Amino acid sequence: MNNQASNFHRNFFEWTELLELNWEIIKDELMHVYYNHDQLLYKSNWFLAHPHYVDSKTNKAWKTYEFVFFGIKQLGHCQNCPKTVELLEKIPNLITSQFSVLEPYTKISPHKGFTKMVLRNHLALIVPSSTLCKIKVEDEETSWKEGEVITFDDSKMHEAWNLSDKPRMVLMIDVANPSMPYSTKEICNYKIENIDDPFLLSMANKSTWKKWLNQGYFDS
Repeated sequence: MNNQASNFHRNFFEWTELLELNWEIIKDELMHVYYNHDQLLYKSNWFLAHPHYVDSKTNKAWKTYEFVFFGIKQLGHCQNCPKTVELLEKIPNLITSQFSVLEPYTKISPHKGFTKMVLRNHLALIVPSSTLCKIKVEDEETSWKEGEVITFDDSKMHEAWNLSDKPRMVLMIDVANPSMPYSTKEICNYKIENIDDPFLLSMANKSTWKKWLNQGYFDS
């Protein structure tokens, strides 16, 4: 996984060590918001992520719990997971961060992210099976290991699946690609100014997305 030709990288960023040292703290907060949804102090929503990518036996197959989305904070979620957010705030050039859950018997079809300007990172929190839960970038396949971060370029064709009978859960983080000359602000502005994803536009029109970006948080 660490050779130059690999699509998957360990210890790519210095900050990954901080997350790995504290992964069980993050996992505890994930468990709390996932299994105690009705008891949370602040408003909480698991989003059904990109259903057009998903093949599953359940209608809530791929769910995400956003903290920051292209510079826009989900304030209630941040308040529900203060220890996780405290760690996320120490990550330079953060673009997006969220819990990502693949429910049992779910496949995310091959697709590409929107740009090479960001690199994606997964901190594995719950991995029911190393053989039944996997991710593939181009022709290279791997699994997650609980407590470890893998980094990859999601602008390449990639897919993931969980064929086990339990949820697979990761903390998903996008940061500015250090090999590209774009700041965090430039990347967030570019994404929202050029938003054309039908899934995102079904949530709000472009002017509302621009308003959220300018104020720095989603409306309650």
